Amino acid sequence: MKLGAPPGATPEMMAALRAEKARQARLIEDRERRRLTDLANHIESHPESLTGARDFVERFLNSPAHSALHWALREWQGLLEHSSPAQIATLLRDESESTRHLRETCPFARSRTLP
Repeated sequence: MKLGAPPGATPEMMAALRAEKARQARLIEDRERRRLTDLANHIESHPESLTGARDFVERFLNSPAHSALHWALREWQGLLEHSSPAQIATLLRDESESTRHLRETCPFARSRTLP
């Protein structure tokens, strides 16, 4: 199967498709940024929510079914043990490439202690 432009697609149509794809990617990034900012705010105002994240990490580290994520979970485990709620919140707001993997494996998304 050959991939590429649909039959009969004009350069203008392809440009419009690329622009729409970029727009949708920005919407997804904006939504994720808002979610992580809300999460950071929640952690600062409810530091006890770190307990749910610690429990989540511990449960998944003890599960062989999730061994592919163990490297990230171990990093989160260390952060949750040695960082303050304010430091965790700052990390979640940080948009740098160096913290991307932490934001993408954030254990709070599945924690039951969040709103």
